[in-house]
Amino acid sequence: MGQARNICLVGHSGCGKTTLAAALMTKAGAKDLAFDSSQEEKDRGYTIDMTVGTFKVKDISITLMDTPGGDEFVEEMYKGVPVADLTLIVLNAEKGVEVSTERAWEITGVAKRPTAILINQMDRENAKFDAALTSVRDHFDGKFVPLQVPIRENGDFVGVVDLIENEAVYFGNKGKKDIPADLADAVEEARGILLEEVSSFDDELMMKFLEEEPITPHELATTLAHGLAAGELVPVLCSSATEGKGLDVLLHTITEAVEQKVGSIDAPTRAVAFHLSSDPYLGRLAFVKVIDGTIQEGKSLYDVTTGTKIEIRDIYAFDGTKQHRVSSAEAGHIVALGKADDVVLAGTIGAERGMEAYKMAEFPKPVYSRAITPKTQADVEKMSEALREIATTKATVIVGRDPVTKEMIMEGMGDIHLSLMIERMNNRYNVSLDTRRPTIPYKETIRKTAEARYRHKKQSGGRGQFGECELRLEPFEGGYQFLDKIKGASIPGQYIPGVEKGVIEAMEEGNLAKFPVTNVSVTVFDGSYHPVDSSELAFKMAGRHAFRDAFDNANPCLLEPIMHVDVRVPEEFTGDIISDMNGRRGRILGMEPEGKSTIVRAEAPLTEMQSYSLDLKSRTQGRATFQMAFSKYQAVPGNVQEKIIAQAKQEEE
Repeated sequence: MGQARNICLVGHSGCGKTTLAAALMTKAGAKDLAFDSSQEEKDRGYTIDMTVGTFKVKDISITLMDTPGGDEFVEEMYKGVPVADLTLIVLNAEKGVEVSTERAWEITGVAKRPTAILINQMDRENAKFDAALTSVRDHFDGKFVPLQVPIRENGDFVGVVDLIENEAVYFGNKGKKDIPADLADAVEEARGILLEEVSSFDDELMMKFLEEEPITPHELATTLAHGLAAGELVPVLCSSATEGKGLDVLLHTITEAVEQKVGSIDAPTRAVAFHLSSDPYLGRLAFVKVIDGTIQEGKSLYDVTTGTKIEIRDIYAFDGTKQHRVSSAEAGHIVALGKADDVVLAGTIGAERGMEAYKMAEFPKPVYSRAITPKTQADVEKMSEALREIATTKATVIVGRDPVTKEMIMEGMGDIHLSLMIERMNNRYNVSLDTRRPTIPYKETIRKTAEARYRHKKQSGGRGQFGECELRLEPFEGGYQFLDKIKGASIPGQYIPGVEKGVIEAMEEGNLAKFPVTNVSVTVFDGSYHPVDSSELAFKMAGRHAFRDAFDNANPCLLEPIMHVDVRVPEEFTGDIISDMNGRRGRILGMEPEGKSTIVRAEAPLTEMQSYSLDLKSRTQGRATFQMAFSKYQAVPGNVQEKIIAQAKQEEE
């Protein structure tokens, strides 16, 4: 299959990633391209899912992974970057660094992955290459080395100065190579920076630079490639994808300066499934990058972690965005595997069980949730399969039933993200769902020891019912325990399980607001029975009522879930975020600087955090991100508890 280069396109919405991908493929002769092809993407006009496409330049197979620029669809970046030979961060030349640019740099630049920056849309009236480059240097720590200086005439983007070759390239006049006089100083300065930064990666080149000896374009390009591969040098280029300008130089950089990250073709087969999708005609597709060896149709591989056997049935390569069947794929290439129901997202498959798994980036955890219910009985029957398919193919969509409230909960990265997934279920699977804010899974507990005795007695002709028990309730941090401390034979042993069943049944709904009871130790220590009328059922009724009576006297209270929250926020918003967190009954645990941002660590009640993803976006212009995980349960403040109990009673009525 020859050499391959895998390029992941990342950047903020509207910077022209999809236009760039289409322009590059069209230039290479690809036809009938299908970008943003899902119904949801067509309706909204922006990218939601990763699109993969391949084209050839100089017998090198170049695969592009076009990712969404919306911050709630960041999962697609986390999929593409780890398998890319180069991550190309695309910027809007009028706006410079934007929200998703920062997120992209966190994933690739901070991790020292091979990264380049493309300042796109240079054809626009207010395009400013220098200002965009300055914004990059202001926001990020790195060695950013422009390989070009744009040439503009009468407001039009007409060419670039190639700083490696030290000559001008005019898009409409290939023979003209003179550097414009008004750019001479800027070019000299930019080329000086390029020579100094690149030379620092080669001792021999550095000596030449210091002694002002000439450095050849070949020496520059070769050393640049080494610095790029090490993640230390970040080349900066410019283009206008809309007008097809600057693409030749970009392609030259991709083919000449980007090194292929690949193992040995002769090694045992190993591949990573970085992306899953559901094709209406081909079913489940697993997009894989072959790391070592060769994947062959008809062979078997294994999930290296679980040991599950994977049958390789259909292999699809790409011509543009079109799939076509192939019999094999070599190391370095990206293909799709059909009928891949057993392949898991981010999983490694290989020739042997127990092989080393390929390291993927850790996906962000969902931060926004909604309770979902099917609208009709027909939706009930189809909902499970549709939810399973979506949750399997998206790492940032989690679906499950809350054990406390019994609600079906869908979690995602924000309101737009979840609303699109709900819409997709309707479009693809004809499943309609209603959504609402989830009920907070409060629990109830006790704060002091209390005892109660209850006699269950019922006579209605024939054999009656009789059971009497006395219980002691005590606070217990271990969740729940039941102790039998009966002395003598006040309650025969065969009836003790009935008492515990009654206790467990009573604990399912506490007396305060009908939430489950936890952190209580229950001891049965006395009681009485009737030789004829007693039964396990009678003692179950006695146990249930005795528990409820003792619970009322044990200073009961509500417990609420407390979340651990890590907020990554630009320095200028730190004070506002801390103040806001305090207003949410939060507790600041600490702060850590991270580059030009601050990590604020805190604890806050879940009820105060349900809309935090929306509020945080509003407060920081979308520049802050956060992760949230359950930490513990703790007592609800008295004034808040009163409101919750009143609301529960109102809903019951």
